[in-house]
Amino acid sequence: TKGRTMAAVIELFRLPEEILGMGIEGRRKLAHSLIKRVDNDGKFPENSLSHASEISLLEEIAVIIFISSLVGGPLLIFFLGIFFTFFGSWTTLILYIIVAAFLSLHPLPVRYQGVLLSKFSFAIYKYFSFRMIMEDEAIIDALGDPWIGASPPHGVLPIANILSMMGVNLLSRSFVGGGASIVKYSPLLRYMSLLGGMVDVSAGSIKKTNDKGICVGIVPDGIAGMFETCDDAEVVLLKKRMGLAKYALKNGATLIPAYSFGNTEIYTPWFDKFGFMKALSRKLRMSILFFYGRFGLPIPHRANVTLICGIPIKVQQISPENIEQKDIEEVHEKLLKAIKTMFDKHKGALGRGNREIRFI
Repeated sequence: TKGRTMAAVIELFRLPEEILGMGIEGRRKLAHSLIKRVDNDGKFPENSLSHASEISLLEEIAVIIFISSLVGGPLLIFFLGIFFTFFGSWTTLILYIIVAAFLSLHPLPVRYQGVLLSKFSFAIYKYFSFRMIMEDEAIIDALGDPWIGASPPHGVLPIANILSMMGVNLLSRSFVGGGASIVKYSPLLRYMSLLGGMVDVSAGSIKKTNDKGICVGIVPDGIAGMFETCDDAEVVLLKKRMGLAKYALKNGATLIPAYSFGNTEIYTPWFDKFGFMKALSRKLRMSILFFYGRFGLPIPHRANVTLICGIPIKVQQISPENIEQKDIEEVHEKLLKAIKTMFDKHKGALGRGNREIRFI
């Protein structure tokens, strides 16, 4: 309603299984019927969205096996390579190389929807009690041009971003994630793309994907953001990262400011204090660090995960030669302000009222 600030939330772990047999219009209509709305300045009551979903033991085990295998896979392949190099025979080493190469290089579909249209997807939503808060409900209606969603922080695994990719594809429109090139060749981890689709995070790839009418989600603090952690605050490496703002000006893109609650809670990272692993990760454009979850293993914690989507920022296109630094800074500041406003508005409802956000 004009003059009032509203917000809406959909708890995907509450979706009924019959939605899988519906077409996109039926799924979209059902989603609207399950949405909870609030017009109290767009702010949900304190702790009203902090409860965890129920999940069966079988569902929990299935998710644990799936996520821990994919996330822990690259480390396992790496250490197996070291073992076979020093202690294995030539036969086992050659066999290892063949298997590792196959797992890294065999073709994957760009937009596979088998998982998100399966009952297993509900188990994943339940494990992480996944919710999406929308400050513009039109996101569900798939209105307007394809957009670019920018949702920090990265964490060890940007699970909120991955789950939102599943949710948007299920309920709204075509949506893929933008990932680092190395992920497409990381054994087992690359299968994360089967949860909705992945394209390279380069500007050219994003532009090509948007031109096809497909929305793209990115984690703007990137791999470097994995090394910025703090016990009492959400630290986001984005203050000086203005590449997305420049891209939006150059292409007249629509940006969706977003925030991923829970990304930093499902795994605990470990890296050296001297910055060696951080520098190496930046140079190789891949994460070089250790991490752990439940029981000290690559089993994700059952943290509540929520992705907040803000009001779209429609950026007016400017020819590249006319883009000035002040234009870039203006768009970038709008993005940061929108992310912080959403964070502060909804953190209390999500049971994280004592958390602060800090851009560095």
